[in-house]
Amino acid sequence: MCAWDRCRWSWPARKRKANVIRSRTQLLLKIDRVGRYLVSNGNDIVIERAPEASEDDARVFLLGSVLGALLHQRGVLPLHASAIETMYGAVAFAGQVGHGKSTLAAAFHARGYRVLADDVCAISLDVAGQPLVTPAYPQLNLWADALAHLGESKAALRRTRVLTEKYGLPISDHFSTRPVPLCAVYELNTTNSGPPSLGGVTGSAKMWLLRDNTFRLAFLAGMDNSERYMRMVLAVAQRIRTARVSRPCEPFLLDELADLVERDLRASLGSPPQALKSNSEIL
Repeated sequence: MCAWDRCRWSWPARKRKANVIRSRTQLLLKIDRVGRYLVSNGNDIVIERAPEASEDDARVFLLGSVLGALLHQRGVLPLHASAIETMYGAVAFAGQVGHGKSTLAAAFHARGYRVLADDVCAISLDVAGQPLVTPAYPQLNLWADALAHLGESKAALRRTRVLTEKYGLPISDHFSTRPVPLCAVYELNTTNSGPPSLGGVTGSAKMWLLRDNTFRLAFLAGMDNSERYMRMVLAVAQRIRTARVSRPCEPFLLDELADLVERDLRASLGSPPQALKSNSEIL
């Protein structure tokens, strides 16, 4: 019996626009003209690719929404964020689509920082309750204009999906391959004008910031692990620095934004832990 038969699900005729069905242990995701993905028990993914879909099309959703579902099933907190490694620990840049998460991570990569994750940042707790960022894969997905701003050519790069102007930039150099303690999350926002600015987030607002930037939060409905999720958010919020960063839409002011984050890390976190300092080249 195939996996599709075992899950015993079908798409309700009166809800043709629905593309997600979920239970406590399974999630079935349907993407029109791409395929179906069945995620089970946090350790199994079955893909049925549509005939007209390319491998790149299928890969985009596998490394995005499907990965998010798998992490939720495992009780891991998936932030909609990119992350880098510093002497203080892992730093995540969270925010909505188009706010510059990957671009800022790429700017830090250009400064010599190791990258941990792009777009989906997996956070778990060690036995002592310390939040850890697990490395993802060595690639940053960047729009053509971001590549141009960073001085990177798109000519030899592969599109992340057919007919899009987003490209995968390999970063095998300066990619972190070990879990790193999370020390800070910066939420990126855009404004119409003005220089980049930064303000710390404290108290219960830290939990709301993490909740608002949880990747595919809606997937939790039906999984019966909302209480575990909130305990995780609370545990992470208690251990890290959180801040909101605003930047103008145009111009991006990428160097100024990276400088602002570096200054805040030094000012707010003090001397880095010696164990992390000995394993990092920056800050």
